[in-house]
Amino acid sequence: MRSKIIVFAPLFLLLALFLFPSISLAADADLSVESVSFSPAQPLVNQTTKIIVRIKYTGSSSLTSNSSVNSLAFAHNDFQQITSPETGASVNPSSSNPLYSGTYFTYTVVGKFINAGTKTLSLKIDWANSLDESNENNNLIMPKVDVLKSGDLIKLPNDSAIYLIKADNQKHLFVNGPTFWSYHRGNWGAIKLDGSLVYIQQISQTAFDSIATGSNIGVKSGSRLIKFQNSSRIYTVFGLSKIKLISDQTALSLYGSKWKDKVVTIQNGFEADYIRADQDFFDSDSDGLSDEDERNVYYTNPYNNDSDGDSYKDGSEVFFDYSPSI
Repeated sequence: MRSKIIVFAPLFLLLALFLFPSISLAADADLSVESVSFSPAQPLVNQTTKIIVRIKYTGSSSLTSNSSVNSLAFAHNDFQQITSPETGASVNPSSSNPLYSGTYFTYTVVGKFINAGTKTLSLKIDWANSLDESNENNNLIMPKVDVLKSGDLIKLPNDSAIYLIKADNQKHLFVNGPTFWSYHRGNWGAIKLDGSLVYIQQISQTAFDSIATGSNIGVKSGSRLIKFQNSSRIYTVFGLSKIKLISDQTALSLYGSKWKDKVVTIQNGFEADYIRADQDFFDSDSDGLSDEDERNVYYTNPYNNDSDGDSYKDGSEVFFDYSPSI
């Protein structure tokens, strides 16, 4: 009887392989999805991002088939996959290169998020069930990830510094509160930009460090006067952080007796963020706004000092946080 069993068992295995060629016969086999990470750690819209799934193989015998480890199901409407040699599994099991029990490997997907916001992803290893596993319920993972976009405000949980994500996919620092409020309205409980509420997103140190740092943000052109901490000189800001020396008398004639209330002091160390360019300042209608800012920032008429006809000069309206064009 014993010899019959020995003869019959191999025949059964051959029959199983013939009838079910896609099934790997590793005893007690199991692929377990352990975690998901992102590179960079903080994905940004339209930035090439790698989704890296960490997987563990367990089984009483080694895995010699690649069909299951290189089979991961993933699709998301907001993630546009990119053809890349990095896509796929980090191992290639075969009879000559088996995957041993307890071994970890990764599966990588490369692409770009095309929209911002919180995304819930779904990633499943061995989606075609080519491996007959002892546990089919640990192949799926559904991580969440917050994707940032140009225009988003970010900060660290225990730091008051606020940064702006720009189109260059870099974070740019508002060097102080007055600089921040030269662009925004409201208060810290209800921040508005162009009439709409905006929010500051807190991100982890790891995510923060993965975003490249760009140049600091200067005071919004035309909206404030500035001085440096180690000097009493007053400057008007125009263009992209360009400055022009302005006298107290000129400031008084343009903005009235309360002009000193709108002077922002720039701390030592941040003077280099501004460029002295008196020769580039042109103000055809003498309203305090440079011609380039009227054209490119405020969309007012550089040859009419009261573009909206309300009897207030454009420069004075911008300076005191009113709209010069309505």
